[in-house]
Amino acid sequence: MSDSNQNPLFTGKIIDLLVSDILRKNGINIEKGKTNLSPEQKQLIKDLVNDLSQQVDAFVSKENPTKNADDSK
Repeated sequence: MSDSNQNPLFTGKIIDLLVSDILRKNGINIEKGKTNLSPEQKQLIKDLVNDLSQQVDAFVSKENPTKNADDSK
């Protein structure tokens, strides 16, 4: 499938949506929140997002071969 090229973009949009939704529900102004974070906290958040992205990509790639094998039968 050609969807494999779009997974990083799709994953990024999901992460952005979830994070912004959580922040909005908790009444946090994103711009104001950015100024209150230390550089270490910002790096930790970036690392967390990268780790989660890798886990999602691994999960999606693990699931896709199973679906493709089932579709060809």
